[in-house]
Amino acid sequence: MTLLKVLPLALASLLCVPVLAANTSGPDTAVCPADFYSIAMPAGATQCQRFDDELPASLVYHTPVDTQTILQWYQQAMPELAVVSRFNKRVVLSAPNNNIRVVVSPDQHGAQVDLLVIDTLLASQ
Repeated sequence: MTLLKVLPLALASLLCVPVLAANTSGPDTAVCPADFYSIAMPAGATQCQRFDDELPASLVYHTPVDTQTILQWYQQAMPELAVVSRFNKRVVLSAPNNNIRVVVSPDQHGAQVDLLVIDTLLASQ
């Protein structure tokens, strides 16, 4: 496998690891923003966790819609995103310059979406 194929998979597996809060009540979540840097956010996004003190920055959220629907939504909202990997029911979308990645994973009640901004060349906030 080439590095370009392995890197998205490695990032996807790192981003999808559950983050545990110091207390046992659950992860720290915030109100979901309208967008995260230059990445669109769908209506209905909940349980947002931001990790953006510096780049690369990431945000993880839940959506009640299924994986295929959220993939179609992202490809319509951001046509520059293309599927670069499918592994273990996870789908990785990436911008042509790899500055933006979107990882969509199914869960029991919709999908988990991990957003990753590598560089600020496309990002604005």
